[in-house]
Amino acid sequence: MTTTRARLPYINKEYDAIRQELVARIPQLTDRWTDFNESDLGIVLLELFAGVGDMLAYYLDAQAAECYLPTARQRQSIINLCALVNYRLHSAVAATTRVRFTLGQPAQRDLTIPAGTVCRAQGVSDPISFETVSDLVITAGLTDGEVNARQGTRRTEVFQGTGQAFQRLVLTNAGVAYGTISLTVNGVAWQEVEHFADSTPADRHVRIDLDGLDQTLLTFGDGKFGAMPPSGSTIAVTYLTTQGPEGNLAPHLITELPSPILVDGQPITATVDNPIPATGGADTESHEHARLLAPAVLRSTWKAVTKADYQALCTTFPGVAKAQVLDLNDDTTMRIYTVRVVIAPEGGGMPSPQLKADLRAFLEARRMVTTDIYVDEPAYRAVPVAATLYVYPDQDADQVRQRASLALTDHFTFDRQTFGRAVYTSDLIALLDGVAGVSHVILHNPTVDVALAAREIATLGTITLTTEVVR
Repeated sequence: MTTTRARLPYINKEYDAIRQELVARIPQLTDRWTDFNESDLGIVLLELFAGVGDMLAYYLDAQAAECYLPTARQRQSIINLCALVNYRLHSAVAATTRVRFTLGQPAQRDLTIPAGTVCRAQGVSDPISFETVSDLVITAGLTDGEVNARQGTRRTEVFQGTGQAFQRLVLTNAGVAYGTISLTVNGVAWQEVEHFADSTPADRHVRIDLDGLDQTLLTFGDGKFGAMPPSGSTIAVTYLTTQGPEGNLAPHLITELPSPILVDGQPITATVDNPIPATGGADTESHEHARLLAPAVLRSTWKAVTKADYQALCTTFPGVAKAQVLDLNDDTTMRIYTVRVVIAPEGGGMPSPQLKADLRAFLEARRMVTTDIYVDEPAYRAVPVAATLYVYPDQDADQVRQRASLALTDHFTFDRQTFGRAVYTSDLIALLDGVAGVSHVILHNPTVDVALAAREIATLGTITLTTEVVR
């Protein structure tokens, strides 16, 4: 995502301007200073002062820029500015998928594979671990069952309560997966909240934030707004560390069980597989993403009423890359007071059942009572491209064809396409005509502009490129 950078009226005082002004003031102060050559000691000192003034002016400008969201550059400044409108940048997002466990023989009775069961795939360098989100019950007589899984490795850290107001903890591991932190104080679970404004002294609430160094911070209340962990209490924090986009895997890659599955304390023989891709994994939220969406979320006031509200809330939800909101005006077959949200996950592909369930729960808490919400998958429309490239005589035809194929692939990447955006033949001709070594182009397919439905995203189909040498 890109956004136009705002401009501030910076101080017009750089080195040359400061030096020129200082030299111009000399005759007003004394008539005995007549040597303005660079070798003069006074001019040397004057230039040193001009250099210092230039640096001070730069830092003043930079400090002013950090006060505005469109111009801020430091991550901590952006986090602080977004916090003013109750917008928090999200941490790394874990990919989610669905895994199928298959028993060696039919279950003699109902078997429960517990939540948190670890399975993994082989990555480029290290294994990529997943764990099940909930218990899986395989009923008697069956050999398999499916359950949602989230990418990540389980970590636990133990701290001690100080009994002081607004105690803050810093997690030591990087890459803490969004939404996976759970916390107990002396074995009692505490709940995450966005702020302490509505917390009472008895509420066991904790706030989770991300700082400019991507460290995860946990903050407790002050005893008036939110309870404080007692002095000497044991604070146990468990969470997943994720590999972000590296967890977006193709189907049938999660096939390893690093440790036996225990049911009632006894190991069972089973295999694991992911029938669908793992999608939605992403890095920590970027500056550009926050600049673009924080104002939109502010306008929605974190409530889902208008289409713009739904669009902003869905796009800011971690793991969702693109969203399209449809109502009765877009689809006459829909019922009144119905909103259909079509989402595409980070990295492309189809959203996992877990991502759709998480988004639906997020919207349920913000929708109007009379509105029904449905979360759907996108439709990817493959667009085949066929063209004849007329190549200059001094160019290698194979290299030109390869450059043209790369240009088409880049044009149809997931990040460059969006819901309902038509594919225009004029754009394809201009793209191929701009490839180095191409004189001109004849486009054979598509012959007309390709119109897409609201829930469709264009992808690149079969590429057929032929070359002819210009005579």
